[in-house]
Amino acid sequence: MAGGSAMSLRLPLTFLLGLAAWSEADKEESWYTAFVNVTYTDPQSGHVHTERSECGRYGDDSPKAAAGGALLAALGDRSGCDPWATRFAIPAGCTSWMALVGKTNCTVRDKIVVAAERNASAVLVYNAPGTGNTTSALHTGDMVVVMVTELKGKELLALLERNVTVMLHVTVGTRNIQKLVSRTSVVFVSISFIVLMIISLAWLVFYYVQRLRYANARDRNQRRLGDAAKKAIVKLPLKTIRKGDQVGVLLNILKALGLPVRSQATTLTTKPTPG
Repeated sequence: MAGGSAMSLRLPLTFLLGLAAWSEADKEESWYTAFVNVTYTDPQSGHVHTERSECGRYGDDSPKAAAGGALLAALGDRSGCDPWATRFAIPAGCTSWMALVGKTNCTVRDKIVVAAERNASAVLVYNAPGTGNTTSALHTGDMVVVMVTELKGKELLALLERNVTVMLHVTVGTRNIQKLVSRTSVVFVSISFIVLMIISLAWLVFYYVQRLRYANARDRNQRRLGDAAKKAIVKLPLKTIRKGDQVGVLLNILKALGLPVRSQATTLTTKPTPG
């Protein structure tokens, strides 16, 4: 019974672990970082400043491809949300440019649509205020969209507000894999765990109740046998044995026990003890 109980507890646990592994199977999400290359001429020193860092993140639905050109901020509607008021000062002869927009006021998808209508090659989105040096996932359309941190975006925006021409180029960086567990899987595993625990507890209760019943039955059987033995002993005749009465005493004992006894007379002869 002990081995069966241990096996009954191991089976639900094994099933639960397998269920958890199944719920997490193929539940992963991959995203790509982006190398951001920035080039501009310092208006004070006249030196060309170039920097390259892996500080961007491609949108989840964005094509993972290189893009680049002149970086332009929205004019009119500075947030880039209004399709009628938003405009970009595209330099003459510029065939490839990127729109710089912030993650504020309206959805990023709305800003991407506005930039696409203005023939932008790609969109650079900087994170919402208060997020500091972090990036987050973006669900975008078919246009190349890269997110940078709030600090990096405001740094680039400050250059554009000083009328500094900024050339920006993005390339695909590192692929990252993130394990995901869906809410449905979590609920399913939790309910399964509760059900299996109830089954295990019910089996333990049944096991120990059966053991108690077997122990009580064994005790009752032992008491019954003990009482029968006492009754048999009480029925035995009590007789003082004298010399020459050994055979009679044995016959009486056999009769009391219900054992067969020969009917013919038995004579006990004793040999006198030499004086």
